[in-house]
Amino acid sequence: MSETKNIVEFPNLKAIEEEAALWIARLDGRDSLPASEAAALKDWIAQSAQHRHALERMSQLWGGLACLDDLNYLDDASIAGQSLNSGTGQNPASLGQKRAKWWTGAAVAASLMVAVAGSFFLNFESQRDLQTGHFATAIGEQETVLLSDGSKIILNTNSEVTVDLDDNHRSINLLRGEAHFDVASDADRPFLVYANDGIVKAVGTAFTVHLRKTSVEVTVSEGVVALISRAQTSAGDSVSTPIEDIAPLAALTVGQSAVFAETVESLTRMSGEALDRKLLWRGGFIAFAGEPLSTVVADVSRYTDITIEIEDPELENLPIGGYFKAGEVEDMFDSLEASFGIAVERVSPTRVKLSRAS
Repeated sequence: MSETKNIVEFPNLKAIEEEAALWIARLDGRDSLPASEAAALKDWIAQSAQHRHALERMSQLWGGLACLDDLNYLDDASIAGQSLNSGTGQNPASLGQKRAKWWTGAAVAASLMVAVAGSFFLNFESQRDLQTGHFATAIGEQETVLLSDGSKIILNTNSEVTVDLDDNHRSINLLRGEAHFDVASDADRPFLVYANDGIVKAVGTAFTVHLRKTSVEVTVSEGVVALISRAQTSAGDSVSTPIEDIAPLAALTVGQSAVFAETVESLTRMSGEALDRKLLWRGGFIAFAGEPLSTVVADVSRYTDITIEIEDPELENLPIGGYFKAGEVEDMFDSLEASFGIAVERVSPTRVKLSRAS
């Protein structure tokens, strides 16, 4: 017998966790499953103890589901007789096939470390028993909004939301920019964030939603969230499908980030360091670890009214690493000149050109 035949392949725990999260998101709001889905779930759980444990863990993160209070019921053949008024959705097993590989990038060319004494970034807090409201931040501002259910919203620079809470639902519309949501658990009232053509559904979790031109970027720092396309909520001009009856496009767990609209465009898993770096904006800092200059400029531009142009196309892919205070662009320009061989031309108080230093 060859040595390779003695090798035991261990289960892909990350894939199992992602599939369990998607099952939990599909089960939310339901007392039972259609026979075909119940059979598929039973087969999925039977694959290994890791599958069962992952489903139990994700259920606890989601806030607990009535139909999973006792997973032993899945071994009861009578489940095949249960029914539910819902259609079929994406096969959770296919989620792993759609995951995008995390691009680590090239080695960082140099370290950009900026220390500033002042602060351009303004942070203020709205402490109120908020049920409904409209909030917006200007460029360079950040606001924390405390909701009546115990949830918290942190608005990033140049962002806008509307809030609508009552005894039956919790709905947020992100109209522009970026916001971080720390959601108080309430299994009877899922927390819905509407952004562009996407809907993010959570129960008790923490995540960030960033509006792009035609899509939505979601990053999870705690718990589980489900991603739903607004196109899934309507089958016609006069037909609307309840959120609880919609099979989500995907479900994200801690450290995962996805870009989606009508479909999931990319799905990545970040290290703890990468996640912390991505969320540093909540403290008024921006951090980079080898991102191309074009990405750095696009991100920095959100925090200032200065237009930054890259004159030399070859500079667009120059990797940049380090962190700086949000809004302190002059310090960043100084560092680019000193450490990266970039010439900064200040055309006017509100316009700057970047080119390769001669």
